[in-house]
This record gives sequence, structure tokens and C-alpha cells, in this order.
Amino acid sequence: NRIKLQINDLGASTSQIDRLLQVNHEWKNLNPFYVLDIPHTVDDDSVISARYRALSLLVHPDKCPDDPVRAKDAFEQVRKAMSQMNDSDKRRHVQALVEQGMKQGKRDWEAEKSEGNNCVTDPGKEEEGLMQAQNKATMKIFAEIEHRRRNIERRKHDFEQRERAQEDEEKAKEKNEREHDKNWREGERVEKRIGSWRNFQGGGKKGGKMGRFN
Repeated sequence: NRIKLQINDLGASTSQIDRLLQVNHEWKNLNPFYVLDIPHTVDDDSVISARYRALSLLVHPDKCPDDPVRAKDAFEQVRKAMSQMNDSDKRRHVQALVEQGMKQGKRDWEAEKSEGNNCVTDPGKEEEGLMQAQNKATMKIFAEIEHRRRNIERRKHDFEQRERAQEDEEKAKEKNEREHDKNWREGERVEKRIGSWRNFQGGGKKGGKMGRFN
């Protein structure tokens, strides 16, 4: 069936886990087409779904008892990629970004050759060099977008932190003012009671002296 064909095409579990968790995978895996290991031109939901199911089976922790920790990380990468692919708007956006990266990579490759840095005559190496340049340019585009997203999130978080700190400061100030007013009123009442008692005592003493003279 289709899933088995996809599994055969993907190869061994270990090779897929290594691919998904290779150096700089954090940036490479921003491209869900790369994660699922299919061309960015694929837009058939059934093909994408079959690929996802096959890759999920290969790297599922239960299927990789010898390396469950890395398998779990790889499985999470696949799951995140599919969540993007399920959103048609996000998928089209990703496809546009990959197209942009491929065009930029081709320009970079042509520029590098014209500068004499790469005098490639072998057609196979020519194709390989172009592909590497395109992959590099594509990853750069995704990485730049992710950097901007993280910067926005960080600024938003910092702003919210400052807002909360300011709010806490204002609440603490209001609480201190209420405590101060409360203590002041209590002190005023105590002073009034003391004053009344003193007046009473003073009045009593005066009355006593007058009684003795009479």
C-alpha cells in the first residue's frame, strides 16, 4: 500500500532520526517540506498525509526502543511540520518562501561561478552545487523570519513584564498609602481618646479642689 511504499522510500529509522536531528536542524526543520522529505511542489493532501504517517511510524519512540529519546525529538519535529502542512494558507506561504530561496540560491551559485570560485565542469557536481546553494539560501530565509518572530516575541514579553512590574508597583504604592491612612486615622483616634481622658482628669481634679474649699 501507499504507506509501505513511502516507508521504503524513506529508508531506515536511524537515518531519518539523524537527518531530522542533524547540526542546525533547528533552522533546517523550519521548512516542513524538508522535514517530510518531499518536494515543495507537492500539494496533494493524500500524498502529504501518507508521507507524514510513514515518517511518523519510522521515528515513533515505540518503534525505536534503542534510541527512544532522540526518536521522541524527531517525532516532535515531524508533528510540528505536519501541523503547518494542514493549514493551506501556511503551506502556500512556505511554498512561496522555498521558491524565493531557490531563485536566490541560483543567483548566489551563478555569482560564485562568475567570480571564479567554482569552476565546475562535471554536470553532476554542477547540479549538486546548485542544490546546496539553493538549500542554503532557503534555510537562510526561514531562519531570518524565525529570528524576527523571536525578536517580536521577546519585545512583547519584555513589554508585558514591564507592564506587570509597573502595575505591581502601583498596587504596592496604593496599599502603602491605605496602610498609612489607616495608621494615621488610628493614631488620630488614640490621640483624641487620650485628649478626652486628660480633659476628663483635669476637670475632675478641678472639681475636687473646689469641693474642699466649700
